[in-house]
Amino acid sequence: MTIDKRKGFVLPTVMFSVAVMSIVVVAAINTASDERRSSRATREATLALYAAEGGLRQVYGSWPSVAVKALNPGDSLNLGWRELPNKASYRTVIHRVDRTGLQVYNVVVQGRRKGESGGVATIVGVVGGIPKITYGVFSKTNIALGPNGIFDSYDSEVAPYNAATADSNGTLWSNGSITLNKIAVKGDVGATGAIALTSGATATGDVTPGEAPQPEMPIESCPAGGFTPAASLPATPGYTYNATTGVLAISGSNIVFALTGINYYFSSVTLSGNAILKVTPPVGQRTEIVISNALNISGGTLTNTPGTAMALGFSSCGSPAVPATWNVSGGASAAYSVYAPNHPVVLTGGGDLKGAIVASTFSQTGGASMHYDEALARLPSKELIVQRGTWSMLPGN
Repeated sequence: MTIDKRKGFVLPTVMFSVAVMSIVVVAAINTASDERRSSRATREATLALYAAEGGLRQVYGSWPSVAVKALNPGDSLNLGWRELPNKASYRTVIHRVDRTGLQVYNVVVQGRRKGESGGVATIVGVVGGIPKITYGVFSKTNIALGPNGIFDSYDSEVAPYNAATADSNGTLWSNGSITLNKIAVKGDVGATGAIALTSGATATGDVTPGEAPQPEMPIESCPAGGFTPAASLPATPGYTYNATTGVLAISGSNIVFALTGINYYFSSVTLSGNAILKVTPPVGQRTEIVISNALNISGGTLTNTPGTAMALGFSSCGSPAVPATWNVSGGASAAYSVYAPNHPVVLTGGGDLKGAIVASTFSQTGGASMHYDEALARLPSKELIVQRGTWSMLPGN
């Protein structure tokens, strides 16, 4: 009788097959569970990202201007968690990240689903100030420079002006025409109309007529609360001031009219008889003199104690029916900016002016030279803009 020895392998083979099938089933169950968890995690991450993006848009649409304006470089503003209509929520923290000057804000937004754990996404947007003074001269219509003089640039936050090392960023721009007469410009010259270089006038940069117009500079509103009170001005003889009308007149060769504050508002300011207007702002700050009508400081001397245009500015406000011509002058201590987009501005005399000009029209006579202070482009701005292409998601959320 022959015994089939293979019969002893049937049971182990069946048991092995069952074990293999069990492993396969368990693996399939675990894979399905992992897929569900992965799908859920992806879903929650996507919903959290949508919540963060929606929150960023809402923050941009209802920007907390007053609170943000109070931030110093390095400060942060926590707006807390807020609910969205789809039961999601977001939290916003605004960080001011510039060192000083022109503002830059990182807007960090976390988004999450309500009642869910782990579904958190963080995105970052950037909001920055719009610089007002990016040209040496910006004119709404026409610019006429010369005869004689030099137009160049420097950065007062790097080093004082030195003719031997002056920069070539003294850009001129006009939404009309430009005429240069026997003057040397170290920078670009651009206009929507014609550009004429006469009597040996030169420019080291590009000279480009027929350009598309640049956006006009905004006209600022006048300060609320009336003109500067008389008590805020120095008790110096030789000047007259009417706090009701805002008219300030300073006259006399022995008169030194000293301003040491930050903000002043007048309807007109006139220097005559070789009077001296001396401005000494607090350390590290800027004096801004706002004028609703006329400025004429060509009949005297302006002394800016810090010696840089970052420390002093004249700016116009409102829209008078007939904007007065602003007459300004240079000198050894003349360093200031002029922002008067709806006023004609004339630079008289032969003294140098360190700063910048924004005007409806601008002309320079008497051989005066101008040195654009590039630091003015970094002044804090009242206008902000969302920086394009800065939306990003932080990893690891």
